[in-house]
Amino acid sequence: MLARRGRPASPLRRWRLSLPQLILCAWLLPGLLSQAAVASATASGDTPFSDTSIDDDAIDDTSDGTSDETPAETRYPLQVTDLAGRVVTLDHAPRRIFLDDPRHLLALAALLPDPVGRLSGWHGSLADFDPEAQARFTSAFPALARLPVLQSGDPLPSAEALLTLAPDLVLINLSRYGAISGTRLLTQLDALGIPVLFIDFQRHPLTDTRPSLTLLGHALDVQPRAAALNRRLAELEAAVADCVDAAAHDTTRDTSPSVLIDIAPGLKVGCCRSNFDSGLADLVARAGGDNIAAGMTPGSENVLNPEAILARDPAVIIATAAQWPAGGSVRAGFGVPPAQTQRDLADVVSRRPGWTTLSAVNQGGLHALWHGYHQSPFSALALTAIARWLHPQACAALDPEGAQQALFRDFLPIAADGTFRATYGEPPPER
Repeated sequence: MLARRGRPASPLRRWRLSLPQLILCAWLLPGLLSQAAVASATASGDTPFSDTSIDDDAIDDTSDGTSDETPAETRYPLQVTDLAGRVVTLDHAPRRIFLDDPRHLLALAALLPDPVGRLSGWHGSLADFDPEAQARFTSAFPALARLPVLQSGDPLPSAEALLTLAPDLVLINLSRYGAISGTRLLTQLDALGIPVLFIDFQRHPLTDTRPSLTLLGHALDVQPRAAALNRRLAELEAAVADCVDAAAHDTTRDTSPSVLIDIAPGLKVGCCRSNFDSGLADLVARAGGDNIAAGMTPGSENVLNPEAILARDPAVIIATAAQWPAGGSVRAGFGVPPAQTQRDLADVVSRRPGWTTLSAVNQGGLHALWHGYHQSPFSALALTAIARWLHPQACAALDPEGAQQALFRDFLPIAADGTFRATYGEPPPER
């Protein structure tokens, strides 16, 4: 995964490497001057291109994680291989990171004592996805309220816009690599000496989460902290593997219950977006479930036919929930009371024709799961909940609530109070 760069470049080679940077800077200069004028005229806060100063002497790289082995201090320049298979050179420990996906703040907060002190800006903000999470992070790190914001939306900001923030590392979701690799952006950033790393907690969370954390641990020089988090996640996954294996040998029960993954019910379509071969589909497969979308849809995510769902009558339905607007969606997450999630689940059942007859609805198999699990480093918590839902006897010892409280206590500066898992019709678990 990692390789050191060879002997130092000669002065002539350094000049050759810097020439493209000079050319690109000259080409971008008029746009940069215009952007700088906008930035200087902007008061600050959440406006695009607002500036923020960072005291490098105040940045603390100390890890508070524990490790059986003490890795050697990272020596720069360093070459790392990201999740897209790209070899990227880091000249120093990054101190001005740009987040293309604001949800990556959860990963940085799990690894760094002051993640906001290491940010230069982000693409949109965490409030676009989870306003309560952003409020809590802002309470822990007040500087987050002044973090420069580049306009949100699918396209990555231009090289000119990024340069106004002077990032020394850009983090991007692996799912965007196909679209970005066909543009000039990566070439432009490389010519300017701005490294880009692709990481993944979303597309294949069980395969890519721990490699992504390892990559960030090396890149940010916090290997002990990343290793400690990876060990905890591996322990959760191993406990699931043990009880799922035990369930597979239980001849008295259905060892592979049918599962409908219901992505954000009511948010974009009436019924029913689902995962076929990525995201929650990976978690359901690892937990020993039979994902009914695998045989119905040709893509990673598609809309299933409501009649086909009624015909299959899944034993388990997992509806993702988050801090989405009211009006048809299921709300869950930080600060959401259990009663609200229950009301939203009841509303989904009442609005969908035929759902009152489904086995999952009538036999305790309809569940709500926080959407943010598989878009953060904590998909193992979702896996724990799913395994317990699918195999209530064999996996009864799993404790997703206790595991979440322990992980947040040890790795995040915000509390995990709210509703992150719920079963329709059941009282909330005692805390």
